[in-house]
Amino acid sequence: MENIAGTYKSNKFISREKKLFTGLACEKVNKLLLDADGRLFAGTAQGLFTLKNEAFTPLFANRLKGGISALAALPEGTVAAASGNDIYFIKGSSLKKARTFESEIVDIAYAREHVWVLTKQKLICSDAELKNDITDNFLEGGEGVALAVDENNMYAATESYLSLIHGKRNEWKNIMPGFSNMPEGKILSLAFDSLGYLRAGTENGAVIYDNASCWIDSSCVAALPKNPVYKTVFDACGGVYFATNAGVAYLKNGRTKYFSADRWVPDNKINDIAVAPDGSVFYAATDKGVSAVVSTYITLARKAEIFDDRIEKYHIRRGFTASRSINGYDMNNGCVDISDNDGLWTGCYVASQSFRYACTGSKEALEKARRGMKAMLLLTKVTGIPGFTARAVRYKGDEGYGNGDKEWHLSPVENCEWKGETSSDEMTGHYFGFSIYYDLCANEKEKKEIRKALCAITDHIVENNYRLVDVDGKPTTWACWAPDALNYDERWFAERGVNSLELLGFLKVSYHISQNEKYKKLYDEFVTRHRYPLNLMHHKVKDAHTCHIDDNLAFLATLTLLRLEENETLRSMVMCALEDHWQYERTERQPLFCVIHAAMTGRDDDIGEGLASLREIPFDLIHYKAENSLRRDLIWDTEQEEWYEEPQLKYALPYDERNVHRPDGSAFRADSAAGGAADPTIFLLPYWIGRYYGIIAED
Repeated sequence: MENIAGTYKSNKFISREKKLFTGLACEKVNKLLLDADGRLFAGTAQGLFTLKNEAFTPLFANRLKGGISALAALPEGTVAAASGNDIYFIKGSSLKKARTFESEIVDIAYAREHVWVLTKQKLICSDAELKNDITDNFLEGGEGVALAVDENNMYAATESYLSLIHGKRNEWKNIMPGFSNMPEGKILSLAFDSLGYLRAGTENGAVIYDNASCWIDSSCVAALPKNPVYKTVFDACGGVYFATNAGVAYLKNGRTKYFSADRWVPDNKINDIAVAPDGSVFYAATDKGVSAVVSTYITLARKAEIFDDRIEKYHIRRGFTASRSINGYDMNNGCVDISDNDGLWTGCYVASQSFRYACTGSKEALEKARRGMKAMLLLTKVTGIPGFTARAVRYKGDEGYGNGDKEWHLSPVENCEWKGETSSDEMTGHYFGFSIYYDLCANEKEKKEIRKALCAITDHIVENNYRLVDVDGKPTTWACWAPDALNYDERWFAERGVNSLELLGFLKVSYHISQNEKYKKLYDEFVTRHRYPLNLMHHKVKDAHTCHIDDNLAFLATLTLLRLEENETLRSMVMCALEDHWQYERTERQPLFCVIHAAMTGRDDDIGEGLASLREIPFDLIHYKAENSLRRDLIWDTEQEEWYEEPQLKYALPYDERNVHRPDGSAFRADSAAGGAADPTIFLLPYWIGRYYGIIAED
């Protein structure tokens, strides 16, 4: 096999984290302003606040008690704040009421050395002290909605019109959809970009206007949001931020990224946005408070270090690696899960640390891999049945212990309960994790232990007609590798290929670690007489991307077998299966699948997409409630209906725009419920496979 040598260098990239703030008397935040000195002001339904030391504090609470409807930065550090019909000037620690208008104030702007005020009834242009007006016009087309002014142009949006002041007499000229090229849809917000083009946020999305007759919307430029846009702001680096009802839409370099609730912002309806000029942080105001999204530069290597720490803090239980149950979104208020597949997921973590040890020689990596390996060995012993492995163990004091669940049994050899009904998932994880640890980490004593455990499992499978037989003497539901079932029973059509692949891997590993000819003889028998290579050549059932468990098992089993198989004809058949599977799954941008395919083929098909996924995986792996179906830009698939499943997305969203799942989960679900947190092996395993096989090179 021709390996890839440093195909992709992992340079620094942008990584983002969320901050939530306390101190607001009212969670409903209407307006935000980041002034030239970097001070953040928040206008709420109950007054004005400023951010200090990561918390909001009230400003002039005894005098500014009403809701804040507009904020604007004026010269010399002055901030204008509108509440009801009044405008206040804030400078330093002083507050003064500047003026009371005849109707409620909607928007304020400062341009051309004047203050422009839009109320529900009028547009007023006055001097910096709001003393001398040069414009005082009643609006046309309904109440005022939004205002935009720069050095060359001025627009006021009302309920029906987009209006501008015209001529020496300051008369209104109105632009209306029915009498112009302006797209249909009520205008919700206005802003000028640095080129002087008008950016209108409408109920039908973002629109760009050239101030003459050209209008551009999402029907022309797909990157423009289609959802209602309540505010448009800009950084100095080409980034455009849109406040929508599906979160903050961020347009940069031709692509739009969404920061939605609950992962990034408190609520999907964004009332206002404030952004630092360099784009390093933006703030989002919602009816449920304010969050900041902070951008920093990081490397994949540093990200791996951070995830190593998070696993130690949140995801290790008695040596097992698992996801975490939490109360709300608080990682410190929860416990590590006792799952159906502790052996599988721990095996994946053991493999990640084994590859890490092989790449770096890190003693820490070796000890972490060893700890997980010992936990996996425990699963092979606690049942008291030679070769029959438990799914999980729990001890007195653990959640659920002694609750009478029929699949949990008291161990005859350990003071614990163990879970039966063991599946092919567990076995795939054991042969995968153990074999990699055996080759890369194990000392002679450990090799002997692993050899004894795996060969016992293989013997149990063989002696029970290629099934796992539980404590009750019955075969478990899913652990079936029998040729009479896989080759001749149509009820096993979905498992035929992948389980054939698994069994060849089990037998190959058993021979590799023991050199016992009986395993080689059995292997050769399944290769020829039972035609398992023909089964596995088309193991992927094209199921409209509705079931992903076997996808994960197939890629793990493929790596297990191809690491050891030297017969080029058989390798070619396995590679046909890998390529067929990869072509179907590549749309998921699943990093584990990407690096295994690249490592085994020596090609870099879409490895950039896989590394982009590694970069996107957020540090916060909490499963937040997500409602991406609010977005109007998504493309939906309907093929799932042929499998009696709900429609899902045609293309996978980026990892930081949805909940992060293990490789056996769906990448195509738009929405998800809140609950728990994934463990960082989803990053660490593909990252360290990539490092080991030379796909990822760190500077």
